Amino acid sequence: MKKFLATLLASAMVVATLSGCGQAKDEPKEVSSSTETTVSETAEASSDEVTPAQQAILDRKAEAEKNGSYEKVIISFFDWTGAPAGIERINQKLSEYTEEKLGVDVELLIIDSAAYSDDIKLMLSSGEQVDLFSTCGPGYMTCVNNGYTADLEEEDLLNTYAPGLKDVIRSDYFDACRVGGKLYGVPPIKDYAIQTAAICIGTEYLEGANVDLSKFTKDSLGYYKCSWDDIDEMFAKMHEAFPDKTVYSTQDNMLTQGSCVDNIGGDYYGTLLDPANSLKVENVYESEVFKTWCDRFYRWNQAGYISGDAMTDKNGASARIKSGSYMAMMACGKPAYENQISGECGRPMTVFDVGEPFMSSSAVSSFPWCLNQNCENKVAAIQVLEALYTDPVVANFVCWGEEGVEYVVNADTTINWGPGVDANTSEYYPNVLWMMPNQYAAHVWEGDPIDVGEQTAIFNDTCPVKSKALGFTWDNSEYAAEYTALQNAYEEFSGKVIYGFVDPETGLKELNDALKAAGLEEYMAAKQAALDAWAKEAGIN
Repeated sequence: MKKFLATLLASAMVVATLSGCGQAKDEPKEVSSSTETTVSETAEASSDEVTPAQQAILDRKAEAEKNGSYEKVIISFFDWTGAPAGIERINQKLSEYTEEKLGVDVELLIIDSAAYSDDIKLMLSSGEQVDLFSTCGPGYMTCVNNGYTADLEEEDLLNTYAPGLKDVIRSDYFDACRVGGKLYGVPPIKDYAIQTAAICIGTEYLEGANVDLSKFTKDSLGYYKCSWDDIDEMFAKMHEAFPDKTVYSTQDNMLTQGSCVDNIGGDYYGTLLDPANSLKVENVYESEVFKTWCDRFYRWNQAGYISGDAMTDKNGASARIKSGSYMAMMACGKPAYENQISGECGRPMTVFDVGEPFMSSSAVSSFPWCLNQNCENKVAAIQVLEALYTDPVVANFVCWGEEGVEYVVNADTTINWGPGVDANTSEYYPNVLWMMPNQYAAHVWEGDPIDVGEQTAIFNDTCPVKSKALGFTWDNSEYAAEYTALQNAYEEFSGKVIYGFVDPETGLKELNDALKAAGLEEYMAAKQAALDAWAKEAGIN
């Protein structure tokens, strides 16, 4: 943790230094000139002193000068509304910098969240160029098992060409992403702990429904602490005050964001129901935790709080609120989250804490960034990956866009909207900081503490409920057929019950019968055996 804290503080100091000395971020070639001059001067002084990483950059530049164009590295991830209007401009500005810094062009390929999982799998399987990609959506183990991911340590790739990654990622976090001893991904630096069941409600709707917030105390993160009865009362008032809007924007996150159930091995087909104290793998879909959630959603559905097309609408929960048709959603709380969710929803949001802090076994390895196994130039790609984690200029372009257009820098190095721009009009505002490789290498938004990175590290380190299986990964490739069958059964029978369209007693029986017929018990037994073996080797009882 000391190394992680130091890294976050160092990143913040780099950003502060660049801004504090008057260095304009929208003049990337000036930022890069000293670095490239150093590389060139070193090469001229003594070729023996040029590292393989530096030589690779020089070689790409020489090739570009000869051919008249730079080779391209394509980076793909999702946002909530698809490709931003200003994406071509951002790619051009980013490439102007990376041509000088790394000898490559960079293209951000941003896909709507509703389509990303299917689209990225199709591109990776069909050979379409995608060099670096987030596994948030398709799933890390799915990508590994399907052969989409390259071993980052093969032929000493990481150590030779991206050693800076080891300066910002702890070794145990790398280990958490290993599958069968091989490193296929790098975790985003983020809040690995979560404050479960953060109910986020548009402030204007609370005010319009005359909800009295004075009765609530605030938790350590500054959010209103309340009960589910309080949420029910607020929803009823909002529904009455705004009958033309849908109260709750649904998504399938009742377990991942609303509970301390551990999706051991990266899926919920066999879970730890008491992860802080037990390594017993159990069926969550027969648990009281899941039944309570289904009862709650059934009650909300019957009260008219849930849209009739909840089962088919694949838009992100925040995107629906941004549209103005929905009022509330659930997410994970963390330090400085209220600013983030307000930007995501395009309006001020108020956050209510109904849960507790939790760190799951897969908290670190949930959705690492990966290098495509079929990437034609893995050296160039991993050097771009390193820059995403360590270079403030690259981080700011990817996280925030272009300085002076999307955002302006304040005297204290925080940022706010550019001239005439807001969350609804910005031409580049992915607002998925939690997915970015290293959000703390970029600027902090106005209203958030400058030391939010340090606060997040402390939040992770002091989380009171941590899974005993933290760091466990399971290679389920031998059970790929069973996993597919379980996924198909879940997708066919879960929607009705988790969105409250069927009585829970009926819906839960149908779901569990289908899962067991698909091989749930055998799959759980295999997962338990793998977990037991891991625990024995790790000395965990």
